[in-house]
Amino acid sequence: MDNVTHSLAGLLLAEAAVQLRTRRTGASPSPRFRAVAAVSSLVAANLPDADLFYTGVGAEPLAYMLHHRGYTHTVLVALLGALVLWQLASLFLRSRVRTNATGDDSRWLLGLLLVSAMSHLVLDWTNSYGLHPFWPVDDRWYYGDSVFIVEPWFWIVSVPALVAAATNRVVRVLLSLLLAAGLVLAWRVSLVTVGAATALTIGALLSVAIARLAGPSRRVAIACGGWIAVTLVMMAGAVTARAATLRASHEADRTAEVVDVVVSPLPANAVCMSVITVERSGADYRVATARVSSVPSITAASSCGAPRGVDASFRKSARISTRAVQWDAEWTAPRAELASLARESCRALAALRFIRVPFWREVDDSTLTLGDVRFGGGSGGGFSVVRVQRRSARCPANVPRWVPPRADVLGPSALTAP
Repeated sequence: MDNVTHSLAGLLLAEAAVQLRTRRTGASPSPRFRAVAAVSSLVAANLPDADLFYTGVGAEPLAYMLHHRGYTHTVLVALLGALVLWQLASLFLRSRVRTNATGDDSRWLLGLLLVSAMSHLVLDWTNSYGLHPFWPVDDRWYYGDSVFIVEPWFWIVSVPALVAAATNRVVRVLLSLLLAAGLVLAWRVSLVTVGAATALTIGALLSVAIARLAGPSRRVAIACGGWIAVTLVMMAGAVTARAATLRASHEADRTAEVVDVVVSPLPANAVCMSVITVERSGADYRVATARVSSVPSITAASSCGAPRGVDASFRKSARISTRAVQWDAEWTAPRAELASLARESCRALAALRFIRVPFWREVDDSTLTLGDVRFGGGSGGGFSVVRVQRRSARCPANVPRWVPPRADVLGPSALTAP
């Protein structure tokens, strides 16, 4: 998830904690506590992205692929980071007041920061990028496949409530500008349909009206409920789209096994999904891309945006499309090629510890490009594309032991290789 959304989650959780504490104790916390809670919660909600400082952004793609959403995006490290931040925030709070912060202040701050840090993992899990939260016990990737990586509905439901709660004029102005910028982008970005942009605009007006009319505790409760509702609606749309895709895949080729379905909704749209299937058919490995409508009676899949950009190696799908599933393109290669590449090229195996939908293309007799169709690898570009030697025992440094997402295609050698 983008860091603006993580920041809004942190601020909303801080305001919710303040209102909940006020309701339980019957007394409002001090302005100093409110400020420390808001700032530290914002930092905690972004803390797992500290890995961006050492992943080599803009340099070697492999380092970014393997280490972003790596160790810092685990329950263990996120909670440890929240504890360190809690100590720092508590020290700051005590150093700025004449009397020591109360134990109640400290307990509420600790609970808030633990929840805020964990919110980062939950939000990142909801999209198709994935993370492995249970390291070091479990090195597998987990994917929510239900929310676009930048979801404007989260801004719509939270920003007006935060503006109404803010006591600082600069903060109110910045949040208001953020909401306005989000609406402008919704009308200008091609991924957002006209219908979705219209709904966002109407939703923003309603959200502003609610924030103005409701009391402090009620408006933050409505904002939190709206955030949860957006997530659940997106999840419901993704589940429906996944089921429709599986049915359509089975009807298209009853001998094939679908080993994965990658679902990514369009921004602000729980109806239109971009879908990739990963299939095994005999000795072949196959990738198929499609647009799927979770409510075909309202919107046909063919109206769900443009086809995913893919390499010329992909062919136009010959599968029969329906209102629910619009098949766009396919690519097939021998499964043995990928297994051999993982077995004989240490750099390729390292990349496959991240790549969920592999696509490879020959550069010359000894070299290939290997990428992930999720992120443009199937179009010859994207941050996931790396150049690898067909046979090379030379391994990159500091490769984590994440279980390759496509271990089901690579075979046992992928799980036992160094």
